[in-house]
Amino acid sequence: MSTAKFTRAIVRQIPDSIRDHSEVHEYKEELGLPPNKPVDLEEARKAHAAYTQTLKDLGLEVTVLPADESLPDCPFVEDTCVIVGNRALLTRPESETRRGELDAVKKVLVDYGLEIHTVDDEEATLEGGDVFFTGHEIFVGESTCTNAKGIEFLRKTFPEYPVHSVPLAPPEFHLKGVACIAAPGVIALCESEFGITAWEAIQEKAKFRYEPLWTPDSKGIDDHTCDVIYFNGNLIHCTEKEGPESVKIFAEKFPHLNRVEATVGQLENVDAGLTCCSLIF
Repeated sequence: MSTAKFTRAIVRQIPDSIRDHSEVHEYKEELGLPPNKPVDLEEARKAHAAYTQTLKDLGLEVTVLPADESLPDCPFVEDTCVIVGNRALLTRPESETRRGELDAVKKVLVDYGLEIHTVDDEEATLEGGDVFFTGHEIFVGESTCTNAKGIEFLRKTFPEYPVHSVPLAPPEFHLKGVACIAAPGVIALCESEFGITAWEAIQEKAKFRYEPLWTPDSKGIDDHTCDVIYFNGNLIHCTEKEGPESVKIFAEKFPHLNRVEATVGQLENVDAGLTCCSLIF
């Protein structure tokens, strides 16, 4: 993992429109899956405010962008950009309705003086939720949200780092739903068929060695608790209520890290995870 210190984060507030118009509803319908439970907006905003405060408490300067009712999924700022060092690649989300989310994020990054790159191929798709950087190389899910042409833009933007594609089949949405950096050299993985397949691809393609840390796949509680945020010696992970077994696993594995429990609360009802709701750089 990079030793660079992360100092800033971007989050975005929750619009009312996320309740009925999040892209996840259409996605589930296309796959013939049962619809998600409705989002309780008041509870979602309470959890989001606490999540934002957690980032501030951990020393980050947090820019809070206002909600945009015309962009139901705008709180999921992670998907809009991939940032490594002082370079930012603005992505091209698979859903055309999400592409308007990039404008507000781009303005913040320009104001901070980052070097901005863009995905300018109309056949390319790329979402930040499919990408994680180990400090040595980049892994990216080749998924329903990110295709091979989008992955090529990662290679062009960050040529000094190997970029490896990892196959991800539906109904999984993003790579970070099954694999995330949990600490330097350690990858948290969901112990599901998707997590196992991802780990096999990572092992096959990686130029460096990583240790897997498996979290339960129980189709309910503890599900997708591999979705964690690591920076500056801090590990943000699920709450004990959401993932009792996973919290035990993190505590045993990382006794010396500053571990912080957090939740996205009701945003889980639109398949959000901890990583979705912030850009940290």
